[in-house]
Amino acid sequence: MYKNKHELFEQVFQAILKSGEDGVFQTEICKQFSLDSRDGSRLAGNLEKQSLILREKILHKGRWTYKLIVKKSAIAEYNRKPIQIESVEGAPCFSCAYQHSCSSEDEASPYSPAKCVWLEEWIVTSFEKAYVKNEK
Repeated sequence: MYKNKHELFEQVFQAILKSGEDGVFQTEICKQFSLDSRDGSRLAGNLEKQSLILREKILHKGRWTYKLIVKKSAIAEYNRKPIQIESVEGAPCFSCAYQHSCSSEDEASPYSPAKCVWLEEWIVTSFEKAYVKNEK
């Protein structure tokens, strides 16, 4: 049995993740984890609400069910490596007076990472430091 709902949630997500791009039928997940159809549907719905999976309604063995497919963005998030503090140390963004206005989505904004001279300078300097360090 599962210690808590979070553990069950995580194990179900892992099972769907293992199914790859083909996905897995919701009924198979219910059988695998001894869930009734209502609990299985709620769990899949919660995974979908969190944008971890897609649910595709499909006719399988003469019955309607859902195919559960992990979203590519969820795979990328799951495989993401933790950020090392050294990689962002000294970044100007953390102390920038315009941080609240900065947006990479608003092209009309004068404050964006793409137009920031302080960010560019920090990146170049960081790259140069790393290059010199690797040369030694």
